[in-house]
Amino acid sequence: MKTIIKLIFTSLLLVNTSCFEDVDDEKPLEEPIEIIVSEDVAVYNSDEFYDGYTLIAPVNSTNTYLVNMEGFVVKKWESEHRTVSAILTENGELIRTYPITNSVFSFGGRTGGIEKFDIEGNLIWSWEYSSPEHTLHHDIISLPNGNLLASVWDFKDANEAIANGRDTDLLIDDAVWGERIIEIKPIGTNDAEIVWQWELWNHLVQDYDSTKENFGVIAENPDKININYTSGIANLSHVNSLFFIEDFDQIAFSSRRFDELMVIDHSTTTTEATTNTGGLSNKGGRLLYRWGNANAYNAAPAEDKLLFGQHDVTYIGNSPNHGGNFMCFNNSRSATESSIDEIAIPISANGSYNLLPSTANEPSDYSWSYISSDIFAPRVSGAKRLANGNTLITQGTEGTLYEINEASSIVWQYKIPLDVNDVFKSYRYPSDFSGFEGADLSVKNIIIE
Repeated sequence: MKTIIKLIFTSLLLVNTSCFEDVDDEKPLEEPIEIIVSEDVAVYNSDEFYDGYTLIAPVNSTNTYLVNMEGFVVKKWESEHRTVSAILTENGELIRTYPITNSVFSFGGRTGGIEKFDIEGNLIWSWEYSSPEHTLHHDIISLPNGNLLASVWDFKDANEAIANGRDTDLLIDDAVWGERIIEIKPIGTNDAEIVWQWELWNHLVQDYDSTKENFGVIAENPDKININYTSGIANLSHVNSLFFIEDFDQIAFSSRRFDELMVIDHSTTTTEATTNTGGLSNKGGRLLYRWGNANAYNAAPAEDKLLFGQHDVTYIGNSPNHGGNFMCFNNSRSATESSIDEIAIPISANGSYNLLPSTANEPSDYSWSYISSDIFAPRVSGAKRLANGNTLITQGTEGTLYEINEASSIVWQYKIPLDVNDVFKSYRYPSDFSGFEGADLSVKNIIIE
């Protein structure tokens, strides 16, 4: 541990010399405050960081931790399972996903189970959605109504893939995994109802087989997904993050295999989400916008790509930010560097977009970037905009968290003290977060393991 001495001085109004006439020369100044900082915190600038507590869920641990700015554990949740994604809700519940062995879906990011703990660490709900036909994977999001959003892989055999225009040369796994986003309503202690869903499989286009109903010109259909864009492994799109845009009732997600962020309408009914009409957008389940790789819909050459295996797409609005309204962790910006990028996607006041055919959609570049070899991570990782304008960065493959200010200076740095410390992403919650009400957040004698 290391000690930082922070000097606290009583206020002195230096207006003129008469201000000091009544000062008692014998009265001592207030004693300095000694702040003990863990050795795991390499940078600690309390004048500039966003004060609060950071949620970390190492993927090789069965525990989830809340740590203070000094790097000490103030809360621990114990589970029987390892995790991928973990979040806190505004009523103090921890939601975490966990992996279930599945002989069909073996790709990285597979989960299959979700569990919920109260603030005291008691397991209060769990649910599993895993079979040879489907499985949960990667991310989980809490909605304002108490429901959850999750991503699902669906197994499509070779016959179903061919019926939808899949190039037979791309069926090396004799299957395709479709992508589904579901809204889950928890029931009781171990059940749930899927109350809404969107399925990528309903919005495909292809130019391989003219006998199929979804045959068309790829570039003229940017609001649909080219089933033959990605290579022959079954994992077609690999959605690795979800974000709910409450202002417009939309969902933004990241597709690692398409190197794109995409936006869909959540205001539809499930039936409307299978069609081309309905919802606030009146576009049904079609893509409202996509960005990062116009080559995925034949509108630009591959070398014009701007996203590279990205994670953690978020909507940050226009305040505070550097001029963009979406942000992501761009994993492979170069062979040795990752970046945090803001993207100023044109969006109207009512949340509509202008998704144009046969062209690379705006913007043509990032509005702001933080790029560094220090944060390079070829997989996992994330970035969160904090309320004071700083950015919390999770370098996930080495378990190192950075907070940078608007000048891109590191004001806080923490490394998870485990030999294998991979982490999917992390979250910072302010000290007055409603979920902490009544919780004991004193430092505990707990070692991260």
